[in-house]
Amino acid sequence: MKRRLWLAGALASASLAFLPSAIAFPEGALLGHTGGFGEGSCASCHFGGSQGDDIALRVEGVDVYAPGERYRFFVRVMDADAAVAGFQLSARFEDGASAGQLGAGSGSQTGTLDEVIYASHSAPQPVEDGEAVWELEWVAPEDAAQPVILHAASVSGADDQSPIGDNVLTLELRMEPAE
Repeated sequence: MKRRLWLAGALASASLAFLPSAIAFPEGALLGHTGGFGEGSCASCHFGGSQGDDIALRVEGVDVYAPGERYRFFVRVMDADAAVAGFQLSARFEDGASAGQLGAGSGSQTGTLDEVIYASHSAPQPVEDGEAVWELEWVAPEDAAQPVILHAASVSGADDQSPIGDNVLTLELRMEPAE
């Protein structure tokens, strides 16, 4: 009897491990998974990828900022072997408070959790020519004279409706106020 119960429990647990992530969260990842400030990352649900040297996550277009200015920037996930990719990002001060206002572009969305603004993919985006790119907007905080830290996490994979075999990367980008 104990063996049957153990086997039933093991099968139930195994079936949960293979629950398709796209079905579990069709509108994108749960907020709070950038890999920064003690948060988990996409690796909370996705794992087992090759993590090769040819896989990269970049945030391009902003490295210094002027208070109150509007910036367009890009999140770029590079993985030649992937079919789809996604990301999540936040901009915060060193104390963890949200810094400025993030705006979504095509294929992305914003949301707030515990007063922190997040931008993320709204659905897995196809990887074309080895990369997936999202354009975002950020309005720098009005009265900031301190560094802003962008934390980003990405996931790329085979689009096989499984979280197994996906590559997960994290990135920290420190932006200083313009002098």
